Amino acid sequence: MLTNILLLLIIFVLLWLLFQKKASAGVNPDEEPLPQFPIPRPKSDFVEPPRQEIKIQFDEKAGEIRIEPPALILAPNKQAAWSSSSGKIEIRFSPNDSPFGGASFISASSGVSLSGIPRVDAAHEREIKYLVLFTTSDGRLFTDAASVTVSKRGAPEQAG
Repeated sequence: MLTNILLLLIIFVLLWLLFQKKASAGVNPDEEPLPQFPIPRPKSDFVEPPRQEIKIQFDEKAGEIRIEPPALILAPNKQAAWSSSSGKIEIRFSPNDSPFGGASFISASSGVSLSGIPRVDAAHEREIKYLVLFTTSDGRLFTDAASVTVSKRGAPEQAG
């Protein structure tokens, strides 16, 4: 019984010494300093590639969509930028034939969908067809086809 009391007394003294040491260090675990805000982020040297615009419009009277230009000649260092001011668009390439990193590109209503630059191993100087799905603001779906050709050199400026 005496050994139990001595053991408890030793544990109590050790805990008291530990508490005194923490108090003298001035560190309160509830008051740890917060990290610097905002958290610093590494600098990025990413530069968005220049765009070649493709405008998609809906002709309400004719009930069809218009794609300008319908046959895009894309420079190898540029990206396609499909946009529509009047509806949601989705661009679909055949997964085996897409010159880009993906085969499907979607944008919200009045948004822009970017392709990224063509893959290095993409076919050059060959017309690749794609499908444009256009959803009007009231939910009607229309489709049309267009094409893109990845040039081996820079594309001539297209009037827009």
